[in-house]
Amino acid sequence: MHLATIRTGDTTVAVTRTERDGAQVLVALPHADLGELLSDPDGLSTAAAVTRGEQPGGAVYNEGAVEFAAPVPAPSKVVCVAHNYGQHLTKLGLPVPQHPRLSTKFASSLIGPHDPITLPADARTLDCAAELAIVIGASVRHADDASAAAAIAGFTVINDVVDRDLEFEAHEWGTGNVWDGCTPVGPYLVTPDALPGAEFPQVKLSTTIDGTVVQEASTADLHFDPIHLVRRISRFLTLAPGDIIATGSPSSPGADHGLHLTPGQEIVTEIEGIGACRNRVAAMAVD
Repeated sequence: MHLATIRTGDTTVAVTRTERDGAQVLVALPHADLGELLSDPDGLSTAAAVTRGEQPGGAVYNEGAVEFAAPVPAPSKVVCVAHNYGQHLTKLGLPVPQHPRLSTKFASSLIGPHDPITLPADARTLDCAAELAIVIGASVRHADDASAAAAIAGFTVINDVVDRDLEFEAHEWGTGNVWDGCTPVGPYLVTPDALPGAEFPQVKLSTTIDGTVVQEASTADLHFDPIHLVRRISRFLTLAPGDIIATGSPSSPGADHGLHLTPGQEIVTEIEGIGACRNRVAAMAVD
């Protein structure tokens, strides 16, 4: 299934993508967003029934005429993984880590897949990267392989925009990637059964800046796979429905190519079979 949250006036609604009369459309589900849907024990089964046409669903929307929100607008946790691609580790000359290197974001950092990325007023070295993001569908703690796999509702695209100045100013990752409105997510949450590799998707990802490809890789190169990450993180956190785990970047357009974001640029972060975030870079208004 391809599930999303769209904006309808001042509210949002969860939708599923399906075929009606030979065309791809979005059909409303009885939930305000995917966070609410995933918190409902019957949410995914209801969505599946609507997708298959076994239940009618609500309003029908043209996929090309809607405004997408972040699939889960307000997750309780966003956990980020660093140095998780084999080729990237080799290029950086770093040893393979024994355990995932983790940091966090906040819900206020997340924006929709087509919203503008607003730069901090004093930012000079903004970087970006496409990452595969895990979306949790059931509460899980101290997971084994089976319960970790069962807890994965699906996957989405996250663009990890980072202020390298802030990151290196404090010599720690957290401050560089948590400012408000810095992280596009979406457009779709895609369930594992719809992707090659299921709970360990084997898909290509890429980033372009104004049409120039600056990042290309495959999630097959992930060092710690999604099931491993859910197991590890659930050792010390209860992962809740709607929580997000960004699995890491295979390269850095800023560090690898010296390309830093400036106002007016269009950034496209895309993952095969899931979709693309398309965002313009905007300067922060200063009073």
